[in-house]
Amino acid sequence: MKHIIDNINKMNFRIKTVDLAGRVPCPDSIELLCVELHYAGEDGKLSLALVRYARDGIEQVNGLPFDLSKKEFVATVPIQEARLKAELQKIGPEISRIIFEDLWMSSMLH
Repeated sequence: MKHIIDNINKMNFRIKTVDLAGRVPCPDSIELLCVELHYAGEDGKLSLALVRYARDGIEQVNGLPFDLSKKEFVATVPIQEARLKAELQKIGPEISRIIFEDLWMSSMLH
């Protein structure tokens, strides 16, 4: 887990990465690489999940925001094609299952 200090916003946060490569069936030109779980503040509250992906084999700079409670990508997903957005939403529950399975296994090891 990476620990990051944001001196501009005066925040501490940690990022835990969960590997997705090859674990989720992906739409045509998209490859899901990993999920970054962003924990904010001193209490370590999970604040954001960001799915990192490659498009046509090129890793994209921006990730896809993912809502863990709803088990779906956030409506502002930066992908323009409606069909592709719909396909991504279909795999949301599987991504959520992988995340929570990983978190559960991590908690069992500590």
